[in-house]
Amino acid sequence: MIGIIYYAYGAPKSLDDVTPYFSHIMKGKTPPPQVIANVTAQFKKLGGVDPLAANTGRIAKGLEHALQKRLSQTVKVYNAYKHTEPYIPNVIDTMLKDGITTFITLPVNPIMSSGASAFHDEVKSLLEGHNVTVIPAKNWHLNAELLAVYQDRIRRAYEWMPAEKRAQTHVLYTVHSQPIDPERNESYVRQFTELAEAVSKVAQIDNWHITYRSGHGKGDWLGPNVKDSIYTLHGEGAQGFVTCELLSLSADIESYFEIGSDCQRVCEELQVEFAQAEFPGDSYDTIQALAVIVESFIPAESQLRS
Repeated sequence: MIGIIYYAYGAPKSLDDVTPYFSHIMKGKTPPPQVIANVTAQFKKLGGVDPLAANTGRIAKGLEHALQKRLSQTVKVYNAYKHTEPYIPNVIDTMLKDGITTFITLPVNPIMSSGASAFHDEVKSLLEGHNVTVIPAKNWHLNAELLAVYQDRIRRAYEWMPAEKRAQTHVLYTVHSQPIDPERNESYVRQFTELAEAVSKVAQIDNWHITYRSGHGKGDWLGPNVKDSIYTLHGEGAQGFVTCELLSLSADIESYFEIGSDCQRVCEELQVEFAQAEFPGDSYDTIQALAVIVESFIPAESQLRS
């Protein structure tokens, strides 16, 4: 039986989960009250549930349905998270009890972040000694079906701009910044750049830029910061901006605001047009793209075995 672990960093199911979520991130320490207050305020400002939790749960169900139609062997898809339930070790135990013999690790991140890499390694380590096959789904950021999903999101946002300003509209791709470490950053930056370039090519976007978010202006973190880029490009004549996150298929609370309302405020200050490209999310085209990606990692003999 084939089992896919669809992984994300953390997905609170309730406002009550915010404190234990950050406590887990801080290895059991109680987060400062101001930190919890700020994060809780962000969730309340959203006016709805955590989009990452909602999306990843629906993607798992949709992906299982799509794969079952494509493969002859039984397929099950499981959600797993690093800092919220269900945790990776517990999911592994459930999968073993369910009779899974082929494990495929699939992160929510198209590019190889440090978190995605650690996830692949953790699953492999937990399954050592078990008579199972472990297949890490890596390097799928240039998959044609995935590029088609991003093409749709970028073109919709770009074409939302007034026609007379499109020639001066710039697309700003973002991922979470990281402390500068050339060796550790190499794969992350390379895949980010490759994906941004490939999406721009299929979407026929000429004015595009690599930017980062969440670095908080630190000089020893990867840059440029997305908001700094807006100011710089506006000074060079830009009249519109489209932001597009490439680190995760689904929005989390941090990226949602950082490339959304935070950038929108800068654009309003500069009196230029702004649009945030939609995340791939749990849409039909995203799920179908993921099904094709997962199928490409399954050995032919596993697909045929009943």
